[in-house]
Amino acid sequence: MLLAIGDVTVDLYLALPRLPKPGEDLHAARMILRAGGSAANTAAVAAQLGLPARLIGAIGQDPLGEWVAEELRASGVGTDLLQRCPEAPTSTVIVLVTPEGERTMLSHRGASRLARLPELSLPAAGFVHLSGYALLEESPLRRAALTLLQQAAAAGLRCALDPGLPACRMAPQAVREALREVEILLLNKAEADLLFGPDPRSGLQEAPRLRWIVLKQGERGCRLLGRGGEEQTVPAFRVPVRDTTGAGDAFNAGFLFGLARGASPVTAALLGNAAGALACTAWGVIGSFPGRAAVERMLREASADPTWASWREPLREAQACLAEARIAGGG
Repeated sequence: MLLAIGDVTVDLYLALPRLPKPGEDLHAARMILRAGGSAANTAAVAAQLGLPARLIGAIGQDPLGEWVAEELRASGVGTDLLQRCPEAPTSTVIVLVTPEGERTMLSHRGASRLARLPELSLPAAGFVHLSGYALLEESPLRRAALTLLQQAAAAGLRCALDPGLPACRMAPQAVREALREVEILLLNKAEADLLFGPDPRSGLQEAPRLRWIVLKQGERGCRLLGRGGEEQTVPAFRVPVRDTTGAGDAFNAGFLFGLARGASPVTAALLGNAAGALACTAWGVIGSFPGRAAVERMLREASADPTWASWREPLREAQACLAEARIAGGG
């Protein structure tokens, strides 16, 4: 079981030839509406891979919020902990995407920041995942997220954090408070530099519960740093890039799915790289992620590729995780 907490948004994608200059009118070649939010993306991909997921967050009491809830349910996410707030609209993000797939975001926090910690019984085992967007400002959502991490860690659940660049810049103390409770830290180099300087391993000394730091490196794959001195770079899968929005969230889902299936961290990282790569081939994540079958196909193709020969054992383990989840799910 994965319990995720964080922003829940409506994402409006505009495909542009380039970013506009100040005061300029620029026409988009395409417009797409998706449900989104970092925590929501991770929950949706995890559910599609076969890891049951529930989401704590808030939407407005408006048609867009109800549409987002339906999109999450269609992806397999449990929405019983999703709250409806009449005092604010559903959070909205405008995503400007240029031809190389890079994105620029404009956001309004809306109802997301008003989410509170609901009454719930924590599962006996599983993961709690926090998106750092929940920590951006003093809010009911931040208080709920930090309280949930404390309760989950005390109950013996495995806690994961993706701090996100905005929180590392704007709320580093809240990120460090969350870091004290987590076992798995998922972040990129820019975020690691802000938190730890040139040596990301210093995070292992700063956070007593931290077992793994996972540095996401995009087209260069990822790097695993373990408390026991482990260090491993895991290669990326090559795909045509359409939109990079949510790729890191999909990576998080793949990595946590692998650990939940009992895989080694290296195999979990391969699953994360595969999910992250596939997220780049579509617009957004929720309602567009290619799904478990596409991940299985990517891993099979890599297993038959001589350039992946030294990775065949973890590739086999990753395929076994997905096959077991498919059997357990009856599909």
